[in-house]
Amino acid sequence: MKLKHFALCAIAAAIVGCDTNSNNNDNNLGSIALSGTVTSGQTLTAEVSDPDGISGDVTYYWYADGETIAGANSASFTLTDDQIGLPITVQGLYTDDGGINESHITEPTADVAAIAFPASLTIAGDALVGSQLTANVADENGFDGDTVTYKWFADDVEIADEALSTLTLTDAQFGTVITVSASFEDSRGFAESVTSTGTQVVARTNSEGQVTISGTPTVGNTLTAEIADTDGATGDITYQWLADAQEIVGETESTFTVDASLLGQKISVQVAYTDDNGFIEDNTSEETIAVSAVAVDEAGSVAIIGVAPYLTSGELTAEITDNNGVEEANVTYTWSADGVEVADSNSKTFTPAAYAGSIMSVKATYTDNDGFASEVTNSLDTLVYTQLVSNPEALLGALSGGLADGDFIGLNTGVYADMDAILLTSAVTLRAVEGQTPVLSGEVCVHVAAGVDGAGLTGLTFKNIDTKAGAFCEAEEDAVIYSEGDNFTFSQNTIDGDEATLNNSTYHWLMLKGKGALIERNTFSNRNFAENGSVIKMASASSDHVIEYNLFSGTSSNPNFDNSSLHLINVGSTTGSDAAENTNFTIQYNRVENFVTGRRLMRVQTSGATIKGNTIVNPNGGISLEDGGFNSVTDNVIIRTTDIASSDDRPAGILITPLGHTVSNNYIAGIRSGNKEAGGIVFTANPFSQADGGVPNSGNQAVLDSAGDFTLNVTNNTVLNSQQPIVFSTEIGSRAPVSDCDDLTAADTPVLYGLTKNAFKITFNGNLIANGLGDQTDEGTINSSATTQGLFYPNTLESDHAFEYDCDLINHDSSVLSNNFGYMDSRVSGDASGDWVEIRKLNGNGAFDTDGAIDQDPATNGKEVLEYVTATSTLLETDPAGLQAEAGAKGLHYIQSSEVGVGSTWEIQND
Repeated sequence: MKLKHFALCAIAAAIVGCDTNSNNNDNNLGSIALSGTVTSGQTLTAEVSDPDGISGDVTYYWYADGETIAGANSASFTLTDDQIGLPITVQGLYTDDGGINESHITEPTADVAAIAFPASLTIAGDALVGSQLTANVADENGFDGDTVTYKWFADDVEIADEALSTLTLTDAQFGTVITVSASFEDSRGFAESVTSTGTQVVARTNSEGQVTISGTPTVGNTLTAEIADTDGATGDITYQWLADAQEIVGETESTFTVDASLLGQKISVQVAYTDDNGFIEDNTSEETIAVSAVAVDEAGSVAIIGVAPYLTSGELTAEITDNNGVEEANVTYTWSADGVEVADSNSKTFTPAAYAGSIMSVKATYTDNDGFASEVTNSLDTLVYTQLVSNPEALLGALSGGLADGDFIGLNTGVYADMDAILLTSAVTLRAVEGQTPVLSGEVCVHVAAGVDGAGLTGLTFKNIDTKAGAFCEAEEDAVIYSEGDNFTFSQNTIDGDEATLNNSTYHWLMLKGKGALIERNTFSNRNFAENGSVIKMASASSDHVIEYNLFSGTSSNPNFDNSSLHLINVGSTTGSDAAENTNFTIQYNRVENFVTGRRLMRVQTSGATIKGNTIVNPNGGISLEDGGFNSVTDNVIIRTTDIASSDDRPAGILITPLGHTVSNNYIAGIRSGNKEAGGIVFTANPFSQADGGVPNSGNQAVLDSAGDFTLNVTNNTVLNSQQPIVFSTEIGSRAPVSDCDDLTAADTPVLYGLTKNAFKITFNGNLIANGLGDQTDEGTINSSATTQGLFYPNTLESDHAFEYDCDLINHDSSVLSNNFGYMDSRVSGDASGDWVEIRKLNGNGAFDTDGAIDQDPATNGKEVLEYVTATSTLLETDPAGLQAEAGAKGLHYIQSSEVGVGSTWEIQND
């Protein structure tokens, strides 16, 4: 701070002198003073004084930590949040009455503090049994509502297991005064703990009773009026039986015997009483079926009675309702778990001790009292839990209490912040209880140990997280959730945001080892501060993981798109020989939108992976097939609708090495970057020069050493409105002996030379390339067409080529280019060698003619006309009856945000 003050003073002295009496004149130096409270929102005032007098104007400059505050040129300045944490100085410049120019700067203040606005807490709602109260927190500093911890009190005694912002009052609170407390850290870092004022004394409100009739209205049968009233009905009750809504004279008891005179009429009963809470009730039942001379079968039903949320230790009871009457001795019960019958479960009651995580159901088979055979069934609407927890201490206690495979721990709403590491050593599932929202925040480590088969996390919210410092997750894999087990399930969870200050610059949200993990229907968003690492990282030594129906969204504020190791998914994670193993990973039917990564959205370092049917909007990088072989990238939609932020922003479709990969039926649009490793489809030798000496890493070398057909199958892809639709990249990496693949020679670099000249065997068939699509009349229509055709600025593209052929990455003898069509301003850039041009002209390829772009009226110019139709997905396809019918991607589904992520149910049809 002193250095910056000195620098400002030195600048001023160079102009007019700074607190100095130079030239030995008779000037009396003035001074400047600063007054006010150094807190955001407060006003500071500068006062300049000079013994020689100041009759003219004073010019002021205000500084925050030595940096000029724009527009602050008055004698006073009101501090804002922008200055929080910074010292303030002010400079005054003037000419005194003696004609001397003077400039003075104050000493720096203390750092500007934030205003610690006190939080407030009020309760809304009626203090009545059965009513809901709501806690309303207010704080001018701002706060995240998901991180607030609530406690409710009745006459200052905490109400157990009530940690929501709402409380439904029960009889237990009758006659008490309710208060609530809230604890949280506000947006300026102040710890807040507030308690509300009390409500009125909790009174009762009437719970209206209900009367039903048991028995069937058959002549000679006795009907019974049954009253249900949660307020109680133990006093005097008046009954009146009705036939077709008319009073039956003299029938004023709780029972009624049906008389033949009532044949064809419907019976009901009216009851009047004062309930046990003093409320007057007057209720009438529903009518029966019409009175009959002989018994009529009325459908029965069965209910399962138990305490929800249901526990393995809680007893469930089947209760049959049948107006024909039923004797328990005539009933056979069968209980089922997830639809599978439980052997020997023939009792009216059942305790689901061995069925954690299951939905229980019951079937009752019986003959009713009128001789009718019946079978009735019912199911619980929620699953059975082993144990319920409501706070971090209870959760950690449950986990350390000897859980077994198959146990389910239900988490109620609460903030589980900065907890000790969670270690799962058995196949336990942590699951949000239905209707509850548990939030895990801050530093988190969930570790599924090696050897565990079937652990899971379901329905949880992870908010503003980081890998826990010093925990096993961080030490082993820099991860937040680290699964070494098999068949791990991560489903219906939300991960929203990371901490602003991270323990590690590289960390991962999920690290998967073992085999068979299912990452399904989760929402991942706001990864704003991670510098490196992946949302999901899969070890190359693992296998059979499936990542599907997830939504990745909302991280457009992360500035780290220039970090090459900031990934969405690391599909395999090694340059070693494990990359040659067939992992059978599947990444399918996910939507990625505005999720900031480096130049590799998905870094593929394995073999046998499938990346299928994903929709990717506004990528910063591409799907990069780097280490390993025989991967499949099919049926994906990749669209960039925005301009690039800088040269480090490298949107791309798919980057390919020549190791037997299949890239088919992908729709790629709006990829606008001039970098040689950014384009619609990029053929690159770069990963072949990453080991010392510029030779392949051991993973790629292991693939090369194995038997197999390494031909690249690049077929039926559509690439629209892209600056570089197809790129044959010059980049070969920093470890190669030369910087450009055109400089490779057989003598100096035999390995790389052989790979680039011989290994690229390509079947390039049925691909469609077109630029100039979409309505480009104004900004609004450009943006509208950008959603399916990419963002295209024809007047600002530096180049517009079908092929960016800067390096001869193709085996001319073995490759086949057939049935491809191209529409753009020029056909080729870079190396236009005769061999290359000739191979493109063969096998039914379109003309790729100069000036053949469709927005230049090709028909008038005698060129092929691009014949498009709009598919139901709103994507463009070639007309099945047109000239280019065999080209381009077809039958794709453009996934919408609502179709995937937490709570979604959509599934792809006709996979």
